[in-house]
Amino acid sequence: MGRPKQALISRRKTLEVALRIIDEEGLDALSIRRLGDELNVRGISLYHHFKSKEHILVGASELALANVRTPNTTNADWREWLISNAIEYWKALRAHPNLIPILMRRHPLRIGLTEHNATAGLLAVQGVPPGVIMPLMEGLESLALGSAAYESAADADTGTDDWQEQNPFLFHVRRNRDISRARVFEVMAKAAVDAVLDEYYAAAGMDAPLQPEANANKA
Repeated sequence: MGRPKQALISRRKTLEVALRIIDEEGLDALSIRRLGDELNVRGISLYHHFKSKEHILVGASELALANVRTPNTTNADWREWLISNAIEYWKALRAHPNLIPILMRRHPLRIGLTEHNATAGLLAVQGVPPGVIMPLMEGLESLALGSAAYESAADADTGTDDWQEQNPFLFHVRRNRDISRARVFEVMAKAAVDAVLDEYYAAAGMDAPLQPEANANKA
């Protein structure tokens, strides 16, 4: 039986397969023809759902970031959900490191801009000064991208040379880590938020408002 003339697969299924190929074989392995072969359809059929391969890359990236979501309520403390989103972003990058080069171009590719717009809006509604919203968002995104890129490169080190013998102290501390990477990222994300806020209020000649836990302790 020949292949169907029309694509019998969904957009979601196409993105799931595309993400699997990227994860397992890298960005260069993904092509319209390869996707068609994997889905048992003509590659040209995929243009029913996507304008180009770039649109598939965008869709695969958005699928990988499915857990990074702005709350639909104002009840959650903004520091908590913003840092939680940064952690989820870092987790997604660690799970899909081959997408990091694509997400480095997130803005020009318009990946997740609707979600980022919702984040900026909710932060403003929750009383975060507009002048500090973009520094907070950019700082956390840069931290997640940099951390994930470094950690992925370190994990990919095959260790085929004798670097361990030549660098015994580095090898020793690498094997004796007392704080997990996940915890380190969480601590750095919290510190980054505090540091950006402190800088904003200092530059404005204002005292930073007490955080909720500080208010509770004071009471």
